Amino acid sequence: MCASCVDRLFGGGPGTCPVAGCGARLRAAKFRKQTFDDIAVEREVDVRKRVAKIFNKREDEFATKLEWDDYLEMVEATTFDIVNGSKKEREAAERLLREYEEANKQAIDRNAQREKAEAMAFLAREEAEKEVVRAAREAAVMETEEEKRETLMSRRAQLEAMSKGDLEAVERIKAGFAKRAEERRRKARLDVENAKGIREGRELALNSFLAKAGKEEGEEEEEEEWEPLGKGVDDKSTYFELLEEYPKNEWIDDFMSLPQVAAGGYSRTEWYQRSLHEAFSGLTVFLGEEEEEEAEEEKKGRQRERSMPDRTDIMIVDPVS
Repeated sequence: MCASCVDRLFGGGPGTCPVAGCGARLRAAKFRKQTFDDIAVEREVDVRKRVAKIFNKREDEFATKLEWDDYLEMVEATTFDIVNGSKKEREAAERLLREYEEANKQAIDRNAQREKAEAMAFLAREEAEKEVVRAAREAAVMETEEEKRETLMSRRAQLEAMSKGDLEAVERIKAGFAKRAEERRRKARLDVENAKGIREGRELALNSFLAKAGKEEGEEEEEEEWEPLGKGVDDKSTYFELLEEYPKNEWIDDFMSLPQVAAGGYSRTEWYQRSLHEAFSGLTVFLGEEEEEEAEEEKKGRQRERSMPDRTDIMIVDPVS
């Protein structure tokens, strides 16, 4: 349908399709410029886009590769029935499409958000890469221009110093020029590193956004319990167990009643734990067993020395025989 007919029939609002027997309600905003010369190909592309928006599951949502292949086959069969099927097959495929959309609306919306987030992440990564390249190019251009200007000024200053016969001034000018050149290169590297840091920060934020976009509504991320001494490391002793209360002790009670002690956050429980730890800390050390092990090692060492041949027996050669 030409643009003039679209404006004439649907410019004032939605209207009925002019094709006899169609009866569909159409809007001017739904019309677009034809991409392919063959109208059948154009229609199939539109159908595939519409089906893909509804059947938008991903391979990672299936337990096995076979289930994923069966899903793809079902999507392709539905698309084929809509494009090339008979009237009954088209109606059945459209009904299946509507029923699936109604039953899986939350999953469809979640995957659509995930796809949108991935597209945004891709564009952001491209933009970050361009930013890094742009920063490196600008830094290189700035460094080149600054170096040319510094070189010209340095040569003039050196010639002026040489005309006066001040060789020390010439060396100072050369050293200052080298120092400024190194500072320019350092600043250029810093600009590039800053651009890379911004890119990495954006990637972390986008990855977090993608992870949230792929989660179901109401699903919360499981946080791993933090262990201060390391995973699987426990400071509980196997020799004693700390009780919640102990018999009263006048010394500790008087000490805990002091304002300067209470203000510093001194804990009675920590004092008990430290006292028990110091009392039981030497139970795993057995001096007798260590002495026996040392004696055994020394004995084995002497036996190894006796078993080795004397080097003098090997090196002496009888010249008479």
